Amino acid sequence: MTNESMKGIIGICLALFLGITAMSCAPTPSTLIPQPPAGFLKYNDIVSNFAIPYPEAWEMMPKENIQFALVGFWDRQQNDSVNSFYVMKADLPYEMDVEDYFKSEKGYFPGEYANYTPISTDTLTLHGKKAIRHIWTFTPDGDAFKCIRQYIVDQKTIWVLEASCPLESFEGYKSIYDTMMSGFYILG
Repeated sequence: MTNESMKGIIGICLALFLGITAMSCAPTPSTLIPQPPAGFLKYNDIVSNFAIPYPEAWEMMPKENIQFALVGFWDRQQNDSVNSFYVMKADLPYEMDVEDYFKSEKGYFPGEYANYTPISTDTLTLHGKKAIRHIWTFTPDGDAFKCIRQYIVDQKTIWVLEASCPLESFEGYKSIYDTMMSGFYILG
């Protein structure tokens, strides 16, 4: 075989290798995040690696109001009450199942929330990851509130999405909360 033939074969092999490498690095349709539904904007956090839709009429909370969360959104159009949604993230000491995490977490609810009353706990799959959605009511200072928390474990990270509002407003906000929770994506 001549040097020219060998160079040609090496060139073809190199071109094939680069083509295959480029295809494997391109995002696949399953990793693309869909556009939010009508009436929602997309919040993309490339530092913490998540995206979530939120109502375009809502505002992001000032960081000093949400020191425990990565981001918070609220409906400031309501005069008497604040209807809010938070995204929280924490490192876990080891990989665990979301059900194991929730078992340990729910033990704190009665002490944390005055008159804590569990409503429902459901296991679901969110974009290929197992999640738990827990709904409860509580009554601080005589005012009744209803909350939803959705837990998602990604290896050694726990994601917690929390929405709450006064009990009498809950049904009006439930579809917004559901859209935000089901539209949450872990990036990368």
